Amino acid sequence: MKKRLVRILAGLLAVGMLGGCSAPASGGGSGSGADSSAAGSQAGAPSGEKVTIRVALWDYSNTEYYKKMFDAFSAKHPDIQYEVVEFAADEYPTVIQTQLAGKQNFDVVFNKDLPTLSLLVSQGHIEPLDSFIAADSEFDTKNYSGLIEQLVVEGKTYGVPFRKDNSLLYYNKDLFDAAGVEYPKDGMTMQEYADLAEKMTSGSGNDKVYGAHMHTWPSNVTQYARRTEVYTPIDSSTYESLLPYYQTQLDLQSKGYIQDFGVLKSSSIHYSGVFYNQQAAMLEIGTWFINMLCENATFNWGVVSLPNDAGIGNEVAVGGVTPVSIGAYGKNKEAAWQFIKYICGEEGALVVAQSGILPGYGSDAVFEIFDSLPQTYPGAPEGLSEYIDLPYIIEFPMTAKAKDIITVIEEEHGAIMTGTAGPEEGLKRMMERVNAIQ
Repeated sequence: MKKRLVRILAGLLAVGMLGGCSAPASGGGSGSGADSSAAGSQAGAPSGEKVTIRVALWDYSNTEYYKKMFDAFSAKHPDIQYEVVEFAADEYPTVIQTQLAGKQNFDVVFNKDLPTLSLLVSQGHIEPLDSFIAADSEFDTKNYSGLIEQLVVEGKTYGVPFRKDNSLLYYNKDLFDAAGVEYPKDGMTMQEYADLAEKMTSGSGNDKVYGAHMHTWPSNVTQYARRTEVYTPIDSSTYESLLPYYQTQLDLQSKGYIQDFGVLKSSSIHYSGVFYNQQAAMLEIGTWFINMLCENATFNWGVVSLPNDAGIGNEVAVGGVTPVSIGAYGKNKEAAWQFIKYICGEEGALVVAQSGILPGYGSDAVFEIFDSLPQTYPGAPEGLSEYIDLPYIIEFPMTAKAKDIITVIEEEHGAIMTGTAGPEEGLKRMMERVNAIQ
């Protein structure tokens, strides 16, 4: 199977690239037994006739868990084969919109983020899932940490979480131990976080270790407030709540406790290298970094929940979600639902979790994989499931205007962090510009 997929991709890659995507990769599986036959029948092939679902996504060629998961699905559902249509990751949000505007018959559509999904929904390109969910007694929305309920537009559900992420504060235990400073803790205030950044800053020049690292995304400021729910990016009246968080980061920057935003931006410095090289003691970033640290860190590390001024400890998670949807123009919607239910269910989730990536589905078996990481990676912390098994707040709620709002937030964020605008002025302009959009 894998060799066949590789041959198809290698032989047709050039043709696919001309169309903005790699060539389709077909897959399928064979199986036997009453369970497999029943599954195939429920999936929309009652006569035993095979159907092929078209799956649109990115990074299929270099993501092993996709192949493993898709082939396992086909083995369990022998009447359903799959054809992958792979697009370039950087271009995916734009290309998938263009493809669906042309009514491409994708049965399954992976969504890179909610702004993309929101736009596709507003244009009628995505099929609501409510009838499939209601008719499927095996599917339980409670396994998705409250995320499915946040994938609703005007009372209709448009996706199932394939992956999710929680923004955490990572810290280098070895650096803290060497400095004789207590580790960060859950429920810290922003002032306590700032005090730790000051204590952990040392050295100068190439030998300087910063107390913390703030990456250049707006979320590296806004997530602190979003987790407390005083800030909602689609509600401009909440933007004032960001002021103390911007003031904290600007103060840390002016004192040299975090790197300069302008330097990071102009030099395209990636947060991972800063943390791998132990140039910063703390870093706020998503749970995708767990896998990256396990593979690359040469030191002991830990995590805590994001500091905030609302007194909230490790009680709720905040981050992005990768939903999977049914395309409005697909020809095999029942089969597509069976596919989505499998890859977004426990069987698919275990494959994703074994790769160190946080799946959208949560269960004891999934959490145990993360809790057992120190057995394979001694530098990883114990009890990671405590930061995963939580109710989730989506960082950017569903709205058709999401992309336009994001552009405004990014522009004003850059102005604030570079000093082109003061935080009060920048947030005021942010509010006015978003009001004009809505």
